[in-house]
Amino acid sequence: MQMAWTPDGYYFSKLKRTDIREVLEFYVTEIYEHYHYTDYTQESYQDEIEYLLKEDHLYFDNSVYYVIRDYAEHKIWGSIKTTYWDKKIQLPIEELFNVHPRDFMLPGIENFWHLGRFGISSKIPRDRIGILKKMLFNAFYPIHEMHPGLIIAECDKKVTLTLEKMHIPSFSLGKSIEYICSETIPIYIKSEWLDIFITSNADRYFSDESLNDIAFFRKKQPLLNEIGVALFEQ
Repeated sequence: MQMAWTPDGYYFSKLKRTDIREVLEFYVTEIYEHYHYTDYTQESYQDEIEYLLKEDHLYFDNSVYYVIRDYAEHKIWGSIKTTYWDKKIQLPIEELFNVHPRDFMLPGIENFWHLGRFGISSKIPRDRIGILKKMLFNAFYPIHEMHPGLIIAECDKKVTLTLEKMHIPSFSLGKSIEYICSETIPIYIKSEWLDIFITSNADRYFSDESLNDIAFFRKKQPLLNEIGVALFEQ
């Protein structure tokens, strides 16, 4: 299913479960190329993919993945994932940073989200800023509308600086580590911190798919919140 705004030669679509490996191969390869990382073997590369694949299968049913593809070969050139967290499945931030749910449970927050698999190919020849904003808009819109909420993420430090330039602040939950070649920090973003970005970009990037995403996540909300409350009361 295609979105409203698209750059010339490309289209946005949602990822199917059967395409998870494809998006992970794009994601890992893009990071390796971006950081000029060559110290890997085919075996270590596949091990990386398999590790992430297990993680994504756990999250998929509560997630929406957006990818950008070219019309010629339908190859993936960018990706991003929004997950409604059930407070049950372990988040990557717990294993990577030893940061645990009770460390970032803020009063009054009802909805918890995880953002990931964000990458855009450096080989896209034009309109990279437009693509960047469109992908972030797709990922952030349901979070902004289902207020109050909290985004939890493991984020490349350079990406946090890019978000800051777009008036999206973040709060660091700990020290950085090197993860898949990049300096990565644990962060959270409150849903109200998305106000300026969403309102200033809605005229160009909003589409009916954003409403469909809200409907999808609202169906998950009652059950997952019930599960989460039960777990946290134990």
